[in-house]
Amino acid sequence: MGALPPLVCFSAPSGTGKTTLIEGVVRELSQQGLRIGVLKHDAHRLVLDHPGKDTWRYRRAGAWRAVIASDDQLGVFSALDGHTTVVGLADRWLSQADLILCEGFRRSGLPWIRVHRQAATDHTWTAPSNPIAWVSDIPVDTHVPVLPLNDPPRVAHWIRARFLPSASLARPTTLVFPMDARLSPESVARVASCLRSSCDAVLVVHAPGVRPPPGLHAVSDLRPGLGPLGGLFTALAAADTPDVVFLGERYHHVGPDAVRALRTWGPPTADVVVPVDGALTEPTFARYSHRCLGAIKTALLSGEARMDSWWGQVRLARIPPGQWRSAVR
Repeated sequence: MGALPPLVCFSAPSGTGKTTLIEGVVRELSQQGLRIGVLKHDAHRLVLDHPGKDTWRYRRAGAWRAVIASDDQLGVFSALDGHTTVVGLADRWLSQADLILCEGFRRSGLPWIRVHRQAATDHTWTAPSNPIAWVSDIPVDTHVPVLPLNDPPRVAHWIRARFLPSASLARPTTLVFPMDARLSPESVARVASCLRSSCDAVLVVHAPGVRPPPGLHAVSDLRPGLGPLGGLFTALAAADTPDVVFLGERYHHVGPDAVRALRTWGPPTADVVVPVDGALTEPTFARYSHRCLGAIKTALLSGEARMDSWWGQVRLARIPPGQWRSAVR
């Protein structure tokens, strides 16, 4: 088991408003660019799939687990042979989240927040001991913080300050020029000279047999013939910085301000930051994290050489069209 993201549970009697509160906290933190996982405990017999659906038919036929995927959603229907712990569930399914919010699981021993509504008091409900905070619609006499029930943004702010460290948006970044025989060394050198101030380092990834510009750090493409994705794989493998800005030939006209904007836009947790121009994304001018290497390698081994064929495996942040057009002017 690797390092897990922070987990915090919300516990309260039924009808208190836990789900509504968690929904508001998720919305607030997600809008800040964080990846939030949610785990809910259901004490009743759980029915997710529907009779007649393909996944239902596969499970009825004896499949241990059925997975259905589209471009924007993933569904997993699986048998369980017995009880499982909240930490086990988090490790198996939510380890790539920044924060995991749990509804229920009051016997887990994890940090928990007591949710209280005066109109929904249940004297038969047994609360765990030592909450880290209360969220209530009335004053509470307690030594821990009391947050307002009807103010999810304030609750989200408190949780973020308590569980998530701050991070710098502008990490060291290498500017990458993929280069083939169509580009002259002189033209690449001119663009690199113009943009050198916008990044911490410059790297030219050139096709085998192509002469790179003198005086610039250059490496030969490790995956020749596979287009920009092979060049991106090479750049991430060769760069000493956590991120690279990949600058395809089409975007050699952009100025230093556009590159700097791409470096700093979006949450620090994003693996790919990509502009949107109209309805199209622009993957040959985008910021990529070293965390993308594994997904790119898998795509290349599978014969998927599109720049976006693996994006569903990483954290993606899109720059809206209006902000993108302003940056490249």
